[in-house]
Amino acid sequence: MTTQKFKPPAKGPSWLVIQLLERCNLRCTMCYEWGENGSYLELSKLAELDEDLLLNTLKESLPARPYVEFFGGEPLLYKGIWKAMDLLREGGCQLVFPTNGTTLRSHADRLVTDSPTRIWVSLDGPEEINDRQRGRGVYQKAMRGIEEVSEQKRRTGLRYPELGITFLITPDNYLTIEQFFRDVDLSHLGAISVELQSYATPEMHRHYSLVAHDVFGVTSTPHAASYVRDPKIFADVDVDELVRQLLAVRKLCEANNVRFWTRPETVDTGTIAAYLAADWSKMNDFHQRCAIPWRYAEISARGEVTTCHTFYDITIGNIHEQSLLEIWQGDRAKKVRDHVRKELFPICPTCSRFYSLGAHPVGPQG
Repeated sequence: MTTQKFKPPAKGPSWLVIQLLERCNLRCTMCYEWGENGSYLELSKLAELDEDLLLNTLKESLPARPYVEFFGGEPLLYKGIWKAMDLLREGGCQLVFPTNGTTLRSHADRLVTDSPTRIWVSLDGPEEINDRQRGRGVYQKAMRGIEEVSEQKRRTGLRYPELGITFLITPDNYLTIEQFFRDVDLSHLGAISVELQSYATPEMHRHYSLVAHDVFGVTSTPHAASYVRDPKIFADVDVDELVRQLLAVRKLCEANNVRFWTRPETVDTGTIAAYLAADWSKMNDFHQRCAIPWRYAEISARGEVTTCHTFYDITIGNIHEQSLLEIWQGDRAKKVRDHVRKELFPICPTCSRFYSLGAHPVGPQG
């Protein structure tokens, strides 16, 4: 199916991602928000979604029964998350969100009671390497949190939340992938996701900024700028060894009945080497179209709505000014879809969702 045949659902997006807040209690080095090149480092005031506005937006979205994701910052720092969980559970919606795991243990009882569909715990290798990237003591806090949630599920006999670990591959940790997952107690987990680090070249960002300005009147693209990296940082990565480790973890997950995803989906030397060399068009997963803007909406902590997790410098409205459904059906959203129907944005190849879902009019990982 091509984008020529796509039509946005009339009831609203089928995949809804909401940034609850910008605040985070960690400063992970590779983070595009708070890391070394993070777009939030220069913010004078951090935003947080008004709780009533969040709940009203979710209520408005319920007729479409969207798959919902929260993110931050750190989602578990948002006080209103519990009311939102209750609302979505009662509305029959799946809810998934990531966490750095540092407060997981203290929230274990309530998380099992409120039962979101899945919680992704971000860990990036053995303790020494993980804490070098995420901060001292983070590994142990996250592991204790996973164990406590798992134990609470066992005590109550409740199935949810399913726990997953998401592992972000960097030049510093790629040699530890297999050993890390062999050391983890997989009986606590239902899913594992291992993802290559998203990045854009300086030239790609400049081209994207020109399109954003000339076509959409956007004068600044700080979010896209936070992805900018020199591909030379990956020059010493042993691609054959990286592929071997990914395939070994896939086999380990199959043996333990744990779902396994990679981004990009294809795990072979050619695809991974092309990604790391910024030669995206040579990847097996590369394609010329993206279906995401016809299914997906993302709301920032400032209320701004976009149709993608990567090019969210280009907004289509703000829920402080219009309802989500009005924005979804509005002229600005149509303009973005018309553009993507004709050609991709220059920054699209940096988006992990582009490689796993972008070419297909389907929902997210279930």
